[in-house]
Amino acid sequence: MPLGDEKRLERRKRILNAAREFVGRIGYENVTMKGLAEAAGVTAPTLYNTFGSKDELLYEAVLEHYEQLLEEAGPATGVRGLDRVISILTSTAETMTLEPNYVRTLMDSFRSRPGGRRLGRALRLEGLQALNEAVEEMRSDGELQDWVDPTVLATLLSGVRRGVTIDWAGGRIALDDLTDMMICSACVMLAGATTGEAAERCRRVAEERQGRLSVDQSGSRLEPVPQQGSPT
Repeated sequence: MPLGDEKRLERRKRILNAAREFVGRIGYENVTMKGLAEAAGVTAPTLYNTFGSKDELLYEAVLEHYEQLLEEAGPATGVRGLDRVISILTSTAETMTLEPNYVRTLMDSFRSRPGGRRLGRALRLEGLQALNEAVEEMRSDGELQDWVDPTVLATLLSGVRRGVTIDWAGGRIALDDLTDMMICSACVMLAGATTGEAAERCRRVAEERQGRLSVDQSGSRLEPVPQQGSPT
């Protein structure tokens, strides 16, 4: 690769990393091209010339990060089929667990800005495509029952991921329970759609994750009750 191209790629990476950090720290609405240029060590005209607008820059920054997560959970790393489904969902949940402010800011932008809504649709489609590929691998590997439509199953799994994410953002699932709830919900569904060892594994994983959760009848996490005389 020519040195000039390598430097441009490195600069682009630095800019996108700075953009993701800004989103998590000060919010989608508060990011400015001037502040972002200072953080990335470039000029504001460079940002405009490279990306066109703030919305386009943030769109690329977030989408690239998400695509990288999906790639790390994919066949390039030797993960396929049921393992890949679980890996995709785990990566999604762990991103929220590690960067909750960043994810909440993005979700707010999905509702409030045209650019954010576009980004939300793109992320859903990227995730759905990855799940479609993983479920097709499950069928090829003989892990699915004959009656199961892989496309429908992938769509249902995408819905599980979306539903758990929305419940977490709305305060109905605690951050500590997020990954367990995501995997438990998916494996309960998959246990009825898989066969043989895959079905048994789904049941084991669902039971294990279920045992870590403490929820009341409304579906909310039960917080520990302080003992008398203890600080609240």
